[in-house]
Amino acid sequence: MNWLLTSEIQLKVGVVSSQRLMLFGLYHLVSRKRCFAFMASSKLAALEGIQRHKPGILIITPDLDQADSGIEVVEQAHQLAGSLCSILIVNSSRHDPNLAFKSKARAVICEEEIFTPGDPQDQLIISLAQGKSYRSPALKALIADQKLTAEGRQGQPPALTGRELAVAALLMEGCNDRQIAERLGMAYTTVRTHGRSLRQKFSVTNRSQLVLQLIHFGLEPLQSFR
Repeated sequence: MNWLLTSEIQLKVGVVSSQRLMLFGLYHLVSRKRCFAFMASSKLAALEGIQRHKPGILIITPDLDQADSGIEVVEQAHQLAGSLCSILIVNSSRHDPNLAFKSKARAVICEEEIFTPGDPQDQLIISLAQGKSYRSPALKALIADQKLTAEGRQGQPPALTGRELAVAALLMEGCNDRQIAERLGMAYTTVRTHGRSLRQKFSVTNRSQLVLQLIHFGLEPLQSFR
């Protein structure tokens, strides 16, 4: 964690995290440098802190409460302060590296890299000082591993539950969520939950893409994955 202490960046720092150890460590770090602006553990508190204190650097971890995410904080923080230098810290075992990589954060680094001296911390500081974005080696390695895993599974449908298969079949018939709820005797919110699960499993973001994936695999192949 020496990278902030040894940097020449003299800007006010905001810290956003629900991890007490992380908050304590980052607070101790930036307070020694006398550039601490605010500390927050939720998206709302973070946005209020940005508006009030106008920090130059925002350090964020994605471990907020269930309704929030560090990436959402990054996106909204940059809407409030476009020139903000945001650093997103990712837990490689729990968070999607692709979403972090594509976020508006100026720099993204994995949690385990924060607690080791030298690179990639030095490279992060150099990049920020030069006005460049930064994505750490560990983050890039995670994305590469995901890509290799996905390529290895290419052509195989994901495992679906019986209820997900039923929802998928009706989606292929062109039914909307309310029609699916009526036909399957499910609550509307339950159908929407199954829809989100299906989109996640097929790595798509909307209904049209999901239907295309379902058509690609066909209902018969999917049924063997109950």
